[in-house]
Amino acid sequence: MSTKVREEAVSITGEYKLAGTLTIPADTKDEQCPAVLIIPGTGESDRDGNKGGLDMNLYRDIAHVLTEQGFVTLRFDKRGTHQSEGDKYKRGLWDMVDDGVTCLQFLKQHPNVDAAKTVILGHSEGTIIGPAVHVKEPAAGLILLNGGAMSLKDIVAWQRENALRILEEQKGLKGWLVRTLRVGEKARKKNEAFDQKLMNSSAAVMKIMGKKLPAKWMREHFLYDVSADLVHVTCPTLVITGSKDVQAPIESVNRVAELVKGDTETHIIENMTHILKQWEGEIDGLNPLKVYRQQLSQPLDEAFLRVMENWLEQHVKGETA
Repeated sequence: MSTKVREEAVSITGEYKLAGTLTIPADTKDEQCPAVLIIPGTGESDRDGNKGGLDMNLYRDIAHVLTEQGFVTLRFDKRGTHQSEGDKYKRGLWDMVDDGVTCLQFLKQHPNVDAAKTVILGHSEGTIIGPAVHVKEPAAGLILLNGGAMSLKDIVAWQRENALRILEEQKGLKGWLVRTLRVGEKARKKNEAFDQKLMNSSAAVMKIMGKKLPAKWMREHFLYDVSADLVHVTCPTLVITGSKDVQAPIESVNRVAELVKGDTETHIIENMTHILKQWEGEIDGLNPLKVYRQQLSQPLDEAFLRVMENWLEQHVKGETA
């Protein structure tokens, strides 16, 4: 850990107790600093961005970079995961929004935080949750990483079609078999049947082929359009994605500027993947984890960090905040 960063484990009390980590500039005593709440993406990774041996340390690294710039940050384990209370299968989208609001309020009330200079930073699913949190508990700025003005329903549809297109365009025997056996057509019908079953259910948890699924979370996401909240955002907004992101479509990023009423910057970082790191080669849309594993030891993309640091300096730390 950098000598410029002091970490503090905290417990945040809302509907359930959430475990989090504050990073505070090491030389801070009684003065107040600007602050950033980090809202993570989907999945069961911990507050640092690690899961099941895939130690990306994505959110930990972002937190430390920001604190070295003079910001207090808060990152947390999602409800029902790791050290936070609750049931990960029964939580819904709006439970996660409420948890985000609770965490932002906690951050604003910290003695080392300037409540008028707090920023929400959302990554992946966090780009959907972040604007909804902002509408309930306004922040001085909004940073959206690898996502934008698109619902999870539309992103899932895009991911499905992208994966099936890759399958159907394969060459050789494998491609011939995929087309001959009509794999794509069958998969589309299966996906449609699953979506209908999901939306016709009111259960918080469903079992599909013996596997538990967070049906409430999926259903609430499928019914929510983040654009409805983005039109109410008036604070400065920064949107960043990478040209090698195969998990969120670039068009969702470009739409944000059309909706947000505040000053908006959009950046597409060349060769940056969904985990905010550089990748010069090809990336398999069917198995991006193969690339992510090779990126674990890489630092965060320098161009991304430079854009974020400059924007924060101008819009939050400066006189315009």
